[in-house]
Amino acid sequence: MNLAAALASVVLLASHDPASVAAAADGPARAPKVARAIERAGPNAPEIERALADVEPALAADMAWLVATMPEVDLRALKADYLLKNVRLADRARRDAPWGKDLPESIYRQYVLPYASVNERRDDWRQDFLDRFSKEAWKFKDPIDAVKWINDRLPDMLKVHFHAEKRKKPDQSPYESMELGWASCTGLSILVIDACRACGIPARMVGCPAWKKVQGNHNWVEAWWNRWYNVGDSGSDPRGVDWVDERCRTETDPDDWVHAVYAAVWRPTNVKYPLVWAFEIEWVPALNITRFYSDPVDHAFEVPGGGAADVEVMWGGELIARAKAGADGKAMLPLARGCQFDVVVRRADGTAATSVVKP
Repeated sequence: MNLAAALASVVLLASHDPASVAAAADGPARAPKVARAIERAGPNAPEIERALADVEPALAADMAWLVATMPEVDLRALKADYLLKNVRLADRARRDAPWGKDLPESIYRQYVLPYASVNERRDDWRQDFLDRFSKEAWKFKDPIDAVKWINDRLPDMLKVHFHAEKRKKPDQSPYESMELGWASCTGLSILVIDACRACGIPARMVGCPAWKKVQGNHNWVEAWWNRWYNVGDSGSDPRGVDWVDERCRTETDPDDWVHAVYAAVWRPTNVKYPLVWAFEIEWVPALNITRFYSDPVDHAFEVPGGGAADVEVMWGGELIARAKAGADGKAMLPLARGCQFDVVVRRADGTAATSVVKP
């Protein structure tokens, strides 16, 4: 498959599902963005072109999306074999995981397909973590149950534990932490995220640069299945309330960047993830999700006209939650006060309608 064919597949995908593509990669503009990414790769451009040319046709759109959204530092350094292995193993997890067939494309591309969370060293972790974690994780039907299992057992399985002083640096890569045996909250979060992604579970880094009164910062993990769940600390249950939830309610401020809560995302945004260990790095995109922690609300939504339907919540240009409304047309949606959401209702007959909701 040549580069032109890879780019053509991106345009074809955009023409078939523009809403999903717009949420994941800025719509049909992706093809020129791939071309610009190749230019930004400089001397490494032949490696990027080979990754696009050699990938299987079924994975061409995924590879094109990844290339179009990669930071320049990776475009100039990562080799074709690394990118091909990453895309193929991510797709294997999507196909083999019990929940894979129900994984939304836009969520998959943002939070399973990427090979890194922030600025950590780019290790070749995906096959190793797939082998270590998938056999047990895939025994669960609910991916959040699998996340709980991973979060409980990962420190002992990898022999990596938290220590604020024995770790060498905050942003250790998976194998840097495994070689040392110690990691910061950031290093442990990277390990949990990579283990989840290796198993086809969407996960991302979340953090606050500085609490308002309590000294220090914190980075943690969120995992997605129909909504985002906070994996606040080793051993915590993503469906429960832990100290991170409690502290975010009183120690964060959505309008003050240093006290806000950020989620690291892969697609470019107009917000940068504040890396407290390297403030000069500005190429890690983010969303300000503070209000989901400081002022969360379970919003009772009623389908206009009633009746059963699939309900999707869009915010900040991407899918953040989904639910099924029963015959009574009612669904509970995890929203945040002070934010505006587009709620898309899809009925069994294929019709769809969008409502604007602001709790």
